[in-house]
Amino acid sequence: MREVAWTGTPVRPHPGARENGSESLPWGGRRERLPLRWPFGEAVEGFRAKALANPSYDPASTFVWGQLMAVGLLEILKSVEERFGAEGHDTVREALRRVGLRVIQDMMEGVEIPEGLSPGEAASLFASWVNEVCYASVETARVDGDRADFDIHYCPHEDVYGAFDCRVQRTIVEGMIEAARPLFGERGLDVAFASTIPSGSSTCHFDLSPKADPGTDAWIAYSDRLRARALRRAGS
Repeated sequence: MREVAWTGTPVRPHPGARENGSESLPWGGRRERLPLRWPFGEAVEGFRAKALANPSYDPASTFVWGQLMAVGLLEILKSVEERFGAEGHDTVREALRRVGLRVIQDMMEGVEIPEGLSPGEAASLFASWVNEVCYASVETARVDGDRADFDIHYCPHEDVYGAFDCRVQRTIVEGMIEAARPLFGERGLDVAFASTIPSGSSTCHFDLSPKADPGTDAWIAYSDRLRARALRRAGS
């Protein structure tokens, strides 16, 4: 059997991630204003009852399992890009988009959005659900009228993914944004990032702002640019 060399990004610490106060920030409280549901609810309750209830169980093993899945997904994407080029990339991207769509549809099913929330507030609270529940992260969030932004102070992938590897997760987020459009108002919101921890910043910073053109999408447009870079890297 031919031995395949590991081509992933070497695990390396990001010093800023340990100096940004993530260990003392609040988690979970603000989400109560937007009563979404936990995705995979039955499985979550099974995890709490069968694993977390066991005093001998170390939750860090779940973290390791999650990294195994995350790195495996990245390697699949890169291998498919190298073998099948644009068609391979687009096939994986569409599959991951469907995953994001399914997760948010599950979270929003049967949920009534509270009255009086501005699009900026609703988007910010939705982002907190995604950040804290879907991505197990620690954040700080701000709302300013119809705009919002947030900083990720801790992300489980920060010491495993390199800067370019985060594109895998943004593809899932494409589907999440699509499913959450009813929260963003008629005009819609653009989501964009300004910094990431794997790039060397102390936080991952994201901005949510009203669309300048309802017919465009900043998140997808940037994903398309990353697609072109990835295919060049893969030699496709």
